[in-house]
Parts: sequence; C-alpha cells; structure tokens
Amino acid sequence: MRRADFIPAVIWVRQDDGWMVPLHQSDDPERWLALVNSDEPIIIQADDGTDEYDGKGIIPTSSSSAPGVIRRMLDQLDVHPGMTVLEIGTGTGYNAALLAERAAPGHVISIEVDHGIADHAQQTLAKTAGNVSVVTGEGALGYPERAPYHRVIATASARQVPYAWVAQTRPGGRILLPLDGSFNRQAFVCLTADDNGAAHGRFSAEAAFMSLRDQRNEPAVWWDHTDNLHITKTRLLPREAFDEFDAGFVLGVALPGLVSGQRTQQDGTKILQLSHFASGSWASLAIDTNEHEVIQHGPRRLWNDLEAAYEWWTDADRPDHTRIGITVTPDGQTFWLDTPGHTVPSMQGSAV
Repeated sequence: MRRADFIPAVIWVRQDDGWMVPLHQSDDPERWLALVNSDEPIIIQADDGTDEYDGKGIIPTSSSSAPGVIRRMLDQLDVHPGMTVLEIGTGTGYNAALLAERAAPGHVISIEVDHGIADHAQQTLAKTAGNVSVVTGEGALGYPERAPYHRVIATASARQVPYAWVAQTRPGGRILLPLDGSFNRQAFVCLTADDNGAAHGRFSAEAAFMSLRDQRNEPAVWWDHTDNLHITKTRLLPREAFDEFDAGFVLGVALPGLVSGQRTQQDGTKILQLSHFASGSWASLAIDTNEHEVIQHGPRRLWNDLEAAYEWWTDADRPDHTRIGITVTPDGQTFWLDTPGHTVPSMQGSAV
C-alpha cells in the first residue's frame, strides 16, 4: 500500500525563514512525490486550517508520520487478524489502512477531530482499504459504541493518558501512545490493561508527535508580571533538563504541567525559563560563571521545584527514560522508577 495514495494534493513545507508554505502537487509534482516517498513526516495542515497568516503557516497541526515510525509503532502494537482496533488521530488515513490489513476490514475505528481531514481520510479509505470506520470527534473520549478493543493506538501525544482509553480496552489489551513531558520531550509507552480497570507500561523510544488538541501546552506566562519578584542566587545548574533527552523527559514527568524554554539576551547571557499557566507562576535563571541569578514570580516557586526534582534524579543515579513506567487508573496517572512500587515524586510543593 502506497502512502502517496493517502496524501492530499497540498502539503506544507518549512522554509529557511521558519515559515511553512503550501506545496501543490500540480505545481511541482516531482518535488511533491519525492517528499511523500521519503521516510519523513508530511505536514498536511497548518494552524488548524485557519489560514491566519495569509497563505503561510507556523504550527503544524496534522501530518502523516514517517513510514519508519509507523512500522515501529505497528510492530509494538502487535495487531492480529480478528482484533478490534481503535485509532486516535486519523490524519490521512494511511495508518488506519495499515491497521486494517493486520486486523480485518470492519475491525478498525479511527477518530479524527478535524472535519475536513476526516472527510479526506474517509474518501481515501473507501477507495483503498475497504471497511474502515472514520468518526469525527474528540479522540480523548475514545469511542464507547464499539468497545471493548483489543488495541488502542494514538498518533497524537498526550500529557495525561485519557482514562477512557483504558476503560475501553479489554483486559490484556494494549494501548500505545506518545506521552509528553514538561521539557518538550516525548517517549512512546505501551500500556497493558489489567482486570481491575487499570493499565501499566514502561517507556521505550523517543517520539515527536503533535498534541491532542485538548492537551496542548497552555500559553507561557514568562515576565507577564514584574511586581513582587523573588530574586535569589544558586550554584546548582540543572541544565541537562533543558538540553538532554533523558534528563528532560524524566524530570518532566516529575514536574507535570510546566512549559520550559531557553533564550539568549543581547549581551549573550543564556536564560533558562519555566512557566506554570494554572498558577500564573514563572521562573528564570541567568547562567553565570559561579552563581546564577534566579528570578521567580507567583504562588509557586518553580525553580525550587526543579532543583528538588533534579536532586532526586541525580540521587537515583540519573535514570534514563526506559527505567520510567506509568500506571493509569480512574484516579489519574502515576509514574514509577523500575517497578510500580517505586513512585516518581511529583514536585509541586514549593509555594510562597
């Protein structure tokens, strides 16, 4: 089955200036086909299709994943003939078609939040893959009408695993998704549903997917307020959280709900930033030779939380992401180190 049969005639490509621009198959069929046949993701929508920037785009909001990534996900999901499969995020429909080859026609249900994208996928699937059901709706809710499922797969990342996916999976069934941490790091996790309404799994490879629309990062609040600043000095520099995948992912699960960033001032000073939208708190650290200035604002001391998480991580011998697991229950999700009984502390306690 060819990915090219599922890609729309207009795709988006990133220019050197950072903007994305549309590439029409009719204008440059050779370039269009070369991109579609590559082992790279193909952007099929920018900025939720709003055309806010007069023909240009900034944020990719729907794509066809790289074929190599698709193959690895399908291998891990391990679909067999006769299984029922729920896919979250239809996109072009290509992944749903590959699922139908493994399961059977009529056994794959795919949910897509965007009406236009869902319509394109449904039309394409009707020509290429036979009986695949495309439902337009919110993927975080799953699709209880056809539950329970043997397999659930998400092609959009989540910060919080929707419990509906667990509730709609048969005991022993698998749920595969990319999960977001707070330092712009993602990793795949494959959960297995148990007999008690919970699911457990361990993280594997690094991932890079667009977020579920209802779980996108909130706006950053860096320097939104400059009154009542709390200014201190520190010698501790947890820069690995911002620069390295494993540190960023593990510390991110210990610090849920944060947005992180880096910038360089005009004088060359590197600034590390943290933001927590719900509390209106932010923190920044200016990297210096010995002591680093920390500025914090709001009811939470975010940099204190980061230092506590960093000390836990270093005391635990700097575990990588493959040593982290997750348990999802009706009460929420809990991260653990090596075994479910060894909970990763959630650092959310530093308040004014």
